[in-house]
Amino acid sequence: MATPITSVRDFCMLLAKSKLLPADEVEGVHRRWREETNGNDEQVDQFRKFLISRKFLTDWQAYMVQRGRSDGFFIGAYKILDRIGKGQMGGVYKAVHTLGQLVALKILPSSKAKDQHVLGRFQREARLLTQLDHPNVVRSYQFGETAGIHFISMEFLEGETLDEILVRRKRLPWGEAVRVMHQALGGLQHLHEKRMVHRDLKPANLMLIPAPPPGKDTTWDATVKILDIGLGRELFDENVPEGQIETQLTIEGSVLGTPDYLAPEQAKDARSADIRADIYSIGCVLYHCLTGRPPFPETNIMTQMLMHATEKPVALSTLVSDVPAGLQAVMDKMLAKLPADRYATPEDAAIALKPFVGTGAAPAAASVVPAYKAWLDSESQFDGAAKVVPAAAVPIKPTAAPSGATRAAGSGAVPSPAPKPGTGPAPAAAKSGAGLTSGKSGAVPQAPQRPAGGSGAVAKPTGPRTAKIAKAAPPPRPVVEEVEVELVVEPMPAQMYFAPEQVLPPERALSELDRRDWMMLAIGASGVLLAVGLGYGLARLARKKPEEVVEE
Repeated sequence: MATPITSVRDFCMLLAKSKLLPADEVEGVHRRWREETNGNDEQVDQFRKFLISRKFLTDWQAYMVQRGRSDGFFIGAYKILDRIGKGQMGGVYKAVHTLGQLVALKILPSSKAKDQHVLGRFQREARLLTQLDHPNVVRSYQFGETAGIHFISMEFLEGETLDEILVRRKRLPWGEAVRVMHQALGGLQHLHEKRMVHRDLKPANLMLIPAPPPGKDTTWDATVKILDIGLGRELFDENVPEGQIETQLTIEGSVLGTPDYLAPEQAKDARSADIRADIYSIGCVLYHCLTGRPPFPETNIMTQMLMHATEKPVALSTLVSDVPAGLQAVMDKMLAKLPADRYATPEDAAIALKPFVGTGAAPAAASVVPAYKAWLDSESQFDGAAKVVPAAAVPIKPTAAPSGATRAAGSGAVPSPAPKPGTGPAPAAAKSGAGLTSGKSGAVPQAPQRPAGGSGAVAKPTGPRTAKIAKAAPPPRPVVEEVEVELVVEPMPAQMYFAPEQVLPPERALSELDRRDWMMLAIGASGVLLAVGLGYGLARLARKKPEEVVEE
């Protein structure tokens, strides 16, 4: 166990050992501190604050060194700057790559990595996450293992969740609300094209970046990011035993979701919920943004679920006076009780909302340092991700409906159905509001006006990669909200897909049986003859009279 530091000299020795600063630089910093402050060897707190104020260390790094910690600050080529998660979320850190890329580093606790079921799930879901590449979905850059530590590096976000915004502002003007949900539907369409279902869409899982500047509390220039995709929270919770991981996942995300935004079919049976359940959830979030309350603000969960299944929400015009009439029709279809009555895809819902979207900054893709991107591209050639645990080591629950509680097996590569020709997620395609046409409601509403400023261009997203961490020198130093969510893969379409390495054996004629086939036939025939003989004997015995049996 680490022993807290009691002298500045010991602090410097431990700091040099940690490699957060080179040994010669540590000595120079110590000398500078003495010259500037006339400090003595017992003023450890003052020395620690000096290092932080001069940005030699982060607050967290300095605190850990003072606690007697000299290792664990580097994960391969990443330097850990801060611990993002508090309390239970002990496995999420702010880190920087040696090439300058700031990331959120999610580390699988070593106690969990020993369990093959947990490790297999982590690796397969991480592999799926690195396939996502959309401006409205949080990016995952790579995953791998170094020195026995399994991790995934993800886009580091600075902003605030929609939940935090609604707590502060209560509700959004209809123009802002529609723009936010239009972007969210674009990200959801990307998940759908990758055959994934979110199943827990709510304001807390939608982050808007960047946070608005002081004195300008709007979302017009913000980009929406869907959070909580895969890698469930309990996977990184050091306090959850391995055996309870699947159970907690089912309770917290798979089945219940969040009652305020839960589709009726998902409440009844999560396995029957497909992407249309996510569209229902987005409709509930839009309703909350417009009115300042969820569609059914009940405190009793069972009553609330029953209302989702049987009652229609209060009309928007009853609660808000300035909402366009045509928006109610779109809302009604998103919140239809039966999945068949809703929009079939998020893209369809986004097209219906598009006439109501005003001008605003286009969604911005994840900012990737060019050198880091080049490094990912080069490393990805070596199949650098951690070895994926074979599918047989992790039992997969079958699913028969379009929600899929089934995780991808094997390498995690899932064939994606090709998108419709000439279509794509609306928020990523172009700046919202240009060349709008009317939806089913007939009339094209006046696009809401926004404050001047902010027309950004869409940055070209870079492809997700998996790479093996290469040892590198510590990086320079340069802040993200949590990124996690339940990841679900939709069931395979009617026509069966096979991964490239999976080849079905050719069918053989009966005349081409091999030795093993003849042996199996012989065993089967012997079993049949034995069963027939035993049945015949029992039948004769049953026909005999009791006195005949006694005489024998």
